[in-house]
Amino acid sequence: MYTFIREATFKTMVDAMRGAPIAAQIAKHYKEMTGIDVQLMRPISGSPVRLRFIGQIESLDQWQAHQTKMAQDPAFHKLLAEFGPLVDGSKTYDEIWR
Repeated sequence: MYTFIREATFKTMVDAMRGAPIAAQIAKHYKEMTGIDVQLMRPISGSPVRLRFIGQIESLDQWQAHQTKMAQDPAFHKLLAEFGPLVDGSKTYDEIWR
């Protein structure tokens, strides 16, 4: 079992307020398309303009298949286009834990 974590940092608190509902839509759409239940987490300490997407995957091959599927999904790209301008890309990272 692997855990995928993507932490995104919004540019401002206003962007965080705008982006949180979009993040929820992204997580919901990802589950509908892949079956992976992506959880959203907000910090209770530190910078309040961060959030994390966290999901469990069975294998790295499964992860690659899902990434390929999502890369071809126009609805997912539309959500990312709304979300992307609100996020500071230099403070966004991915991790996969085992």
